[in-house]
Amino acid sequence: MYNNFFEIRQAAKDISDARVAVPMGHDPASMKALITAVEEDMASVVVFGPLAGVNDTLSSLGMNLPSGIEIVDTDDQEKAAAEAVRMVSSGEASILMKGMLKTSIFQKAILDKDTGLRTGRVLSHVSVVSVPDMDRLIIITDGGMNIKPGADAIVQIALNASDVIMKLGAEKPLVALLAAIETENPKMPETILFSEIAGRGIPGLEVLGPVAVDGALDPESAAVKNITGPVAGKANILVTPDIACGNILAKGLIYMARAEIGGLIMGAAAPVVMLSRSDKPLTKLNSLALGVVVSGGCNV
Repeated sequence: MYNNFFEIRQAAKDISDARVAVPMGHDPASMKALITAVEEDMASVVVFGPLAGVNDTLSSLGMNLPSGIEIVDTDDQEKAAAEAVRMVSSGEASILMKGMLKTSIFQKAILDKDTGLRTGRVLSHVSVVSVPDMDRLIIITDGGMNIKPGADAIVQIALNASDVIMKLGAEKPLVALLAAIETENPKMPETILFSEIAGRGIPGLEVLGPVAVDGALDPESAAVKNITGPVAGKANILVTPDIACGNILAKGLIYMARAEIGGLIMGAAAPVVMLSRSDKPLTKLNSLALGVVVSGGCNV
């Protein structure tokens, strides 16, 4: 299994024919990440956006546009989103990435009945996190799409995350359904929901829940709490009860634990890179590399 984003970025270079479609990808953080991805032979790129804006950004960065990036000149956000999604749905590109446009416009294009990327599965955000001093990559989900998912959505969220962790080389998805405690408490509805899901199980996945973060990630803590099973202390997927918990956990690791992160929307017909406007170029580059590896498979 890949152990960090350096290894993921290296692996992305070995996957041929990756192509990224980016509506309104002319902002500095996106352009810097896209240029790096092309220069490092991770992927070719098509940006749907204003040529003047691209040139202004290149000037401000002091960078030149490499031959692996094509610009389709448009100022129309809806047209840019529609054309980028169509390129991915037709197979002309393998990854979709959001640039500087409204999320509502981007998602509308993805969900278009005729040219969108619908599969019938729930769309969910998957954050892959590399934390210093941890011996493995960890997935946190869902901190970006589903506000407070029910049982059926939780199952699909876990399955979406399992698709990613398996493409990263894990032997098996080890899913922890996170709560503050390991026992059912009516005042904590997630404990009851997660107990029911873990009791039923999810085919193909090892599932533990409800379980606190320490019992999910640390074998010694799991042993002290008498938590047993294949997931105890060894989880590689953390499913949070709502979007707030997922978002706070992932961003807390970035800003307080120097974690590197990459994020994808899964459940669509192709990986979708949809990040916060404040995300740094490295996070965008990590996410692009992650999308390339997920779309192209694992070579470890």
